Amino acid sequence: MKLVFKQYLASLKERKELDAVLPDLLSELGYTVISRPSVGTRQYGVDVAAVGRDADGRRKLFLFSIKQGDLTRADWDGSPQALRGSINDILDVYIPTRIPDAYSKLEIVICLCFGGDIQEAVRDNVTQFTRRETRNGVSFSEWNGDHMAGLLVEGVLREQLVDKSLRASFRKAVAMVDEPQVAFVYFEKLLRGLCKLEDSTPRQRATILRQIYICLWVQFVWARDAGNVEGPYRASELAILLGWNLIRADVPKSTKASEEVGKAFAGIVDLHFLIWDELVGGKILPFVDHKHAISIAVASASPVDVNLKLFTLIGRMAMRGLWHLWFAGGNVRLPMARVDWDCPEASELAQKIVQLVRNNPILLTPFTDEQSVEIGVTLMFLTMMGEWSQAAGNYADAVIERTVYAFRSHSRYPTIYADYRGLLVHPRERSSEYREGQTKGSSLYPLLSLWASTFGEGMGTRFLSEFAKEELRHCNMQFWLAGADSEGLLYSGEQSHGASLGGVPITTDGERAIRMLEAECASPTAFENLSAISLGHWPVLAMACRHAGLPLPPDLWLGLLREARSAKVDSGGQTVR
Repeated sequence: MKLVFKQYLASLKERKELDAVLPDLLSELGYTVISRPSVGTRQYGVDVAAVGRDADGRRKLFLFSIKQGDLTRADWDGSPQALRGSINDILDVYIPTRIPDAYSKLEIVICLCFGGDIQEAVRDNVTQFTRRETRNGVSFSEWNGDHMAGLLVEGVLREQLVDKSLRASFRKAVAMVDEPQVAFVYFEKLLRGLCKLEDSTPRQRATILRQIYICLWVQFVWARDAGNVEGPYRASELAILLGWNLIRADVPKSTKASEEVGKAFAGIVDLHFLIWDELVGGKILPFVDHKHAISIAVASASPVDVNLKLFTLIGRMAMRGLWHLWFAGGNVRLPMARVDWDCPEASELAQKIVQLVRNNPILLTPFTDEQSVEIGVTLMFLTMMGEWSQAAGNYADAVIERTVYAFRSHSRYPTIYADYRGLLVHPRERSSEYREGQTKGSSLYPLLSLWASTFGEGMGTRFLSEFAKEELRHCNMQFWLAGADSEGLLYSGEQSHGASLGGVPITTDGERAIRMLEAECASPTAFENLSAISLGHWPVLAMACRHAGLPLPPDLWLGLLREARSAKVDSGGQTVR
C-alpha cells in the first residue's frame, strides 16, 4: 500500500495537485491549517502553513514549501522558483513579517515538501544549508514522498478507519486502471463501504470525504500515467453522489464542523472537474470539429459501441456545462435561461456540443429510450444558454426525423431495453408485433415533442404528432417524477423509486402536455423536498439521474419551456401553435 501512495505522490504536479492534497492530509492528521495555496498574491515561499504537534509532542508552526517529483539540483538552486530561494524568502520575509500574532511564540519548522526523493547529487547541499540555517526556534524537516506515503497509510487510511477488505478493493482499483470497468467496480466497493457508516458525527463524515478524496486522487494519478482516466471519471461521479448522500444534512448548517464537511465535499467536486478536463477537455474537445473523428476514435466496428459512447460523451459535456452555469448563477434554486451568463467556458462547451452533433450524426439516432437522459441534459444546457436555444430546437427536430425513419424502416429505433447484448441484435425481427413490444413506453418522444414545439421550426413536432397518432398508439408516453422515497435512494444510484406520469399527449403545439405537467407540478411535490433542490444544488440531481439512467424530472426543466413559450407569446401576440 505504501508503494502505491509513494508512486502517486511522485506523479503529482506542484500546483493544484500536491499543494491541494497536502492541506487535507494535514487536517486529517490533526494539524490546524492556517494558510492554503493562493493565486495572485506573493506567498514568500510558504505554500501551506499549519499548526500541530511535532514528534517530540510540542506544539509548533509548520511552514511547507512544495516542489513536485524528485528534488534535483535545478529544483534546489537553479532558477528563481527553486526551493532554496523559497526558503530564503521564508527566513528573510515570512517569519519576521507574516506570522499571525497568535502563533508568533511557537517554534517554527520549515518543511521541505516534495513528492519524490532528494537526488544524491544535491543531498549534501541541502544538508549543509539546513544545518547552517537552523537556529533557536527555527528547524527544518524533510517531507518526501516516502514520509507522506507513510502518513497516508498509517493516518488517513489506517486499519482502525478502513477495514482490510476495503483496502484490498482500493489496491485492486489502482492496479486495474487500464481496465476502466473493473477499476470502477472495485472503487465502487470502496466508496460504498466508506459511506455506509451510520450515526456518524460531522467530524467522522469529513474524515470519510477526505479518505475518498485522497483515494480518488491516487487512482486518477495512476490512471493518468497509464493514459486511461475513464475509470476515475466514473468513480468521481459516484463519489460526488455518495458524498452528497452522506453530508446532505450538514449543508444547511453553519457550524464549524459542517463547514469543514462542506470544504471536503467541494474538494471532491473540484477533483471531478480536474478529471473531466483531463479526459474530455484534453482528449476529445480539440477534435469535435473534425468530421467523424470522435466516432472513429471509439475504435469499434459495432454501431452500438459508437452510439453508446457518444451519447455518454454528450451527456458528460452537457453536465459540465450545467455545473458552469450553476456556479455562474449564484444561488438560483432552479435552472434558468439567460443570454448574459458571462461564462466563456459554458459558451465554448455549447459550441463544442453543436460541433460534436454536426460531425457525428449517430447522435441523431438514439438506440435506447434510456438515452433520453443524455438528450435531456443536452437540451436543458443549450436552452439555459439563451442564444443557443435554437440549437436545442434544431437538435430535437433532427432526432425526431431520424428516429421516426428508423422505426418505419425497422432499423435501430429506440427500444425500452438497455441491455448491451440485446442492443447488439436489435431489432431481432422486422415485424409490427416485435416493434410494438420494444416500444411499449417512452420518455424520449414526449421530451422531444415539447422541445421541438417550443424551439423547433414546426415541421418536426407536426411530424412526431402524426407519427404518434398513427403508429405509437400502443406506447405509453411518460415522464419520471420524484417520490417520497427518492431522497433516500436517488443519490446511491437506485432506479426503483419515484413515480411515472403516463399518458402524456403528443400534439403539434405541445400545449396539452405543458398543461398536464403544470398541473402535476403546481402543488407541493416530493421534488421540492429533494435535498439537491431544497439546498440549491440542482446539478447534483441531474448527475444522479444520469448515473441511474432516470429521465430528468419535468419539475427541473419545465420553467425553461414555460419562460420560452411566454416570450413567444409576448413577441408574437399569440400562443405557439
